Amino acid sequence: MKKIQVAIIEDEGLVAQMLATWLDRTGEFRVVGHAGTVEQGWHLCTTQFPEVVLLDVGLAGGDGLLLAQRLKRALPHTRLIIVSGREDPYMLYRMHQLDLPGYVSKGLSVESMREAIRAVAQGRTFYTEPFERRLQAQDAFFRILTAREVEVLFAATQARPQAVASKKLRITPGTMRKHLSNIRRKLELHTTAELVRYAMHLGMGL
Repeated sequence: MKKIQVAIIEDEGLVAQMLATWLDRTGEFRVVGHAGTVEQGWHLCTTQFPEVVLLDVGLAGGDGLLLAQRLKRALPHTRLIIVSGREDPYMLYRMHQLDLPGYVSKGLSVESMREAIRAVAQGRTFYTEPFERRLQAQDAFFRILTAREVEVLFAATQARPQAVASKKLRITPGTMRKHLSNIRRKLELHTTAELVRYAMHLGMGL
């Protein structure tokens, strides 16, 4: 039986090593390597061409979901499973936007991980409960804000003053203020402080 080629991108070395050892021992998978940073993960995947990647979100040197976006463009046949302890709305929203085939909560049993890898390798999807629950709930974050407004809200939360955020988005400060005003109106928030608290609640400050 042909083994499924798996890459692990996880910044906790012991966790990655234990998972790699367990997957190899099943006889069903072959771990082609593991990496702990964004750039190491990029190099691993673009040289080894795994069928499935187990990818953490919080990585040294960058954002795991930005790496996922790069890998989707470069390796369209590689299937990505996000493995994370985060379940905040913003992270799940970004996963939904990227249309990734798998999400597994950290702490799930290794047998569930095995099931997830099998599923995505066969072209199916596998999501543990938080992802499914958020999609079914369809809260305000998913249904009210446009993709551009989400981008503006995130930039405004990460950068101070607003002029810095607008420069990152390549828009004028006036356009930035207009976007934020529209966002506040849609979410029925009256001040910038309320908007920032809302964004932090969504997970944008992590």
